[in-house]
Amino acid sequence: MRRFIVGFLATIGTLVLLAVVAGVAFFASGPFSPKPLPQQMVLSLDLRALPPETTSTGLLSGGLFGGSRDIVETVQLLWQAADDPRIVGLYVEIGDEEGGLARVQELRQAIAHFRGKGKFAVGFAESLGSGGTHVADYYLAAALDQIWLQPSGGFGVTGIAVETPFLKGGLDKLGVKVEGGKRYEYKSAPDSFLETGYTRPARENLQQLIDSLFDQFIADVARDRKMEAGQLRRLIDTAPHESEQARRDGLVDKIGYRTDVLEEVYQRANGKRDLVTLAEYAGDEARPKTSGEVIALVRASGAIASGTGNGSPLEDEAMANSEDVVEALENAAQAKDVRAIVLRIDSPGGTYPAADAIADAVGRARAAGKPVIVSMGDIAASGGYLAAVRGEVIVAQPTTITASIGVFTIWPMAQELLTSLGVNVERVSVGRNAGMHSTFQPPTPAQRAAINRELDVIYAAFTAQVAESRNLDANRIDAAARGRVFSGIDAKRAGLVDELGGLQLALSIAKAKAGIDEGRKVEIRRYPDEADRLQRFIDRLFKLAGVTASPNLAMPREVREVLAKFGVATRPGNVRLPPQPPLWH
Repeated sequence: MRRFIVGFLATIGTLVLLAVVAGVAFFASGPFSPKPLPQQMVLSLDLRALPPETTSTGLLSGGLFGGSRDIVETVQLLWQAADDPRIVGLYVEIGDEEGGLARVQELRQAIAHFRGKGKFAVGFAESLGSGGTHVADYYLAAALDQIWLQPSGGFGVTGIAVETPFLKGGLDKLGVKVEGGKRYEYKSAPDSFLETGYTRPARENLQQLIDSLFDQFIADVARDRKMEAGQLRRLIDTAPHESEQARRDGLVDKIGYRTDVLEEVYQRANGKRDLVTLAEYAGDEARPKTSGEVIALVRASGAIASGTGNGSPLEDEAMANSEDVVEALENAAQAKDVRAIVLRIDSPGGTYPAADAIADAVGRARAAGKPVIVSMGDIAASGGYLAAVRGEVIVAQPTTITASIGVFTIWPMAQELLTSLGVNVERVSVGRNAGMHSTFQPPTPAQRAAINRELDVIYAAFTAQVAESRNLDANRIDAAARGRVFSGIDAKRAGLVDELGGLQLALSIAKAKAGIDEGRKVEIRRYPDEADRLQRFIDRLFKLAGVTASPNLAMPREVREVLAKFGVATRPGNVRLPPQPPLWH
């Protein structure tokens, strides 16, 4: 009876939701549809929260109706705006201190292209780097031709700091042990549970990583701000600075409030006071469209796992489901009008079989005659790197966190805690190694040996795939593997990636590999069709009600395009779990 009631209510809720969506579509196509944009305008971009790699489908997070745009769509819109004669400039709100540096570099490259068309780009920040542990907001601001800082805000960019909690000592006091193992010494993901502090290899690797990220930041910002790299380092080492001092030192251009900045923007726009948001511009039918030969865009975002997920309709999707990615690659490979595939990966890793399945699908797509170019986001490490390794060309941002070629397994074992509480757990089993990953009883020496053999087999298979795909000999693969994590620029030196750049570079390479003339425009078609956000939400409602299959309620493309203007669009879920101790939240 309970299941019937829940199912009945879920069905009613679904029908009500469809009625609301139909109403939105009606109003959108009628007198309430967006008005044409002016013939001269400034594009307004709010980057106080960087666009995520993919936006959520979770209802509580606002993913279904929030109108948010992911980094791919944001960058594409900026490139279109650069070619739009109606857009004369760009106004940017700055403030995300913790954003991933690879996404910052994607935006920096799009802004550079925009400015290269002779258009201005002005930014405003209430403060810069006030958290004191990261450089993302100022790194982004430096790409603009003018930076405004609020008088009361200040400049607090002091570098990159990483803090990692190590839980082993506390768990020992509770009587909780952590079993498992890793391959090899640089594979530091499980160290929070296995160690009381950084191991020497882990500290060495982490320091090398953040040094590489910071060196890139210094070089790029010094060039942007037309100052010596040594001078910029000294200014950051003596930060924080109050706003006026930051202006005198050349770190920012002007001091003022948001109203002052907007007046400056309007003056540079020849007195026109037409400020258009990215959402408004995205819904404009007159903006330059991409059309022509088709390049497929497939994305794997989040921790890679098998299965299709069992999330609540109120929650974010948290995994890159290998079946979905494999199916998308297969469909793109089979589509006759698709000339090439770009696989966009933003993942800290996941299960070996799931990542291996994606790598196999990449190989099959290439065997079917479709070039597959990999574009890496903030993170493409461990299983995320394995999924990429069979790409014809791998493109990473200089600050992409990648590699981590290794494997680990850990699980808690609470026997001592339970004993101290007077809890006795007994086992009845059949099979010598049954229960070897038990939370209640430790593995036997023979079982530990079996676990280590399994780690050895996976590590050998992982490194063999990398060596074969990247044409690395035994010495080079050993120097690149053992769990080491690299920045994109160091990964290129190690032979793990081919080119440094963002999505646009990956698309250009895909065009070249497909034999498409460089000057011709292309249509970027997403696989799977991301117009099924509503269907995913409905599927979750029916799953919550205990119904195994929901009706297919997908809407016509014309209706979906209208709804997209109001932010009703589909995006796969996103999770960000660094393979090393967190560099940012």
